[in-house]
Amino acid sequence: MTVAIARTREADIAPGQTGAWRETCLARTLPHMPAVDGFHGNRVMVSQDRHPCRMTMLATWQSMDAIRRYSGETPEFMAPFFPDYDAAATFHDEVLVEAKT
Repeated sequence: MTVAIARTREADIAPGQTGAWRETCLARTLPHMPAVDGFHGNRVMVSQDRHPCRMTMLATWQSMDAIRRYSGETPEFMAPFFPDYDAAATFHDEVLVEAKT
């Protein structure tokens, strides 16, 4: 039984751009996600022990249809922050969620 579909994207963040990238993400990407029917949640993680930093965004969705409703937008405005990034997202069936509430 699938609890949700997890969509991940990874990218390197250009040196010195972590703060600007975070602000752009907060202002232009994350606010739109909750409005999409089928959006469950989002986590953004940054590996700061490497140079450049590696960002992983993991968004959970009710279904692939919900992901398609969101992913029609291509965030070209984020490209300047990423000297290297995965051109395609990867998808995983979330089968177990354990969280402290």
